[in-house]
Amino acid sequence: MKISVNQIQCKRCGSIITSEHSHDLKWCMCRGVAVDGGRDYLKRLTGDPPSEYTGISKWEE
Repeated sequence: MKISVNQIQCKRCGSIITSEHSHDLKWCMCRGVAVDGGRDYLKRLTGDPPSEYTGISKWEE
């Protein structure tokens, strides 16, 4: 399976953030979480203060 969309939603601010390509680190509006990796890998980071997130990435066969 391959990643088709690398996306998370921050539970604190509600931002949906998408990483488009490898090394494309994107933070949510409150800087509580970040997503990276594009369609190559899934990487999640937490900020200070950290926030929880919901993974909403999509996969294809």
